[in-house]
Amino acid sequence: MNAKELFYKRNIIITLLIAVGGLYIALRFHDECYRGMENGITFCLEVLVPSLYFFMIVAAFFVQSGAACVICRPLGGVSRALFRLPSDSMAVILLAVIGGYPVGAASAAMMRKKGRLSPTQAAKTAYIAVAAGPGFLISYIGAALLEQPQSGYILLAAQTVAVLLTGVIVGRTVKSEPLPYPTKHDPPHGNLLIDAVNSASRSVLGMCAMVVLFCALSEVLDAVIADRTVCDIASAILEITNGCNRLSPHVPLYITAFFIGFGGLSVHFQIFALLAEVPVKKGLFFLFRIIEGIITMTATYIFLMVMPTTAAVFSSTSAVPAAARSATLAGSAALVISSLLFIGSLSKKSVLVHQTQINRR
Repeated sequence: MNAKELFYKRNIIITLLIAVGGLYIALRFHDECYRGMENGITFCLEVLVPSLYFFMIVAAFFVQSGAACVICRPLGGVSRALFRLPSDSMAVILLAVIGGYPVGAASAAMMRKKGRLSPTQAAKTAYIAVAAGPGFLISYIGAALLEQPQSGYILLAAQTVAVLLTGVIVGRTVKSEPLPYPTKHDPPHGNLLIDAVNSASRSVLGMCAMVVLFCALSEVLDAVIADRTVCDIASAILEITNGCNRLSPHVPLYITAFFIGFGGLSVHFQIFALLAEVPVKKGLFFLFRIIEGIITMTATYIFLMVMPTTAAVFSSTSAVPAAARSATLAGSAALVISSLLFIGSLSKKSVLVHQTQINRR
């Protein structure tokens, strides 16, 4: 038996085990799966689609029209020095920091499809362009969960530092090949708005499917794990929004920051789905998410020493926090600019953000 046949048979066995395990969970924990999927669908309809869909249309429009590349062209020297990538990669990274977790992956895939980045450059960019958006960090974590908007600013500053430092590490450890031909700045063809809407629709549909799946798995964990702390940590590893909702009242802010930097498996699988045509190595991707989580945690701890915050009084509630709906275009732009000034960044950015929340049972 050669290596190819062994690899094929191993994949069949793993697939069968996953199928049998999934069938057992669906039958044994029917009520929990039903409740989790119901919560996931509600979350997608009330939070994910309203908060991300419009921004992903705008991001797709900016990338497909070439506007993002033109805007970030002056930052080409910074991108090459920090990340050893062209200026088009900087556009993807900025969109990720402003827009939230899945926007960077979607933008990297579009850059690859348009021929702006080589396959390896797109993969290298995708290792870097993973970040929570200002709406999630400030409106949801800071204002709604912690009742301390300053904590959201600290998390946003720490996340931005983590993306930059992780990018420096990726830039010096991952090799990428440039495009074999000069990039032509051809005018866009077709109806850009229709293309952007179609691209964003496919991306959001895949993201919603992953969210529903992991919300169901979180409910199953509640049923099988007696220890609340272990269950909360497992939930944060699976799905970051639900995990933060459960962890934040019980752990220091810098612990929550680690899971924000890590992103959660739900986010990871959403990104993998968006990067189906980009040669991303999943092992490296997970490694860089752990590194980003550690840097985010460390930066948050340092910022807390400089700007200590007081702990808020938490209460268990089934209501969806109103503050998670409060992010607006103007407000989010001001939050991003203030946070970037706080960490000493001088880059000019156009800001559109999403807001995120969880609808717990």
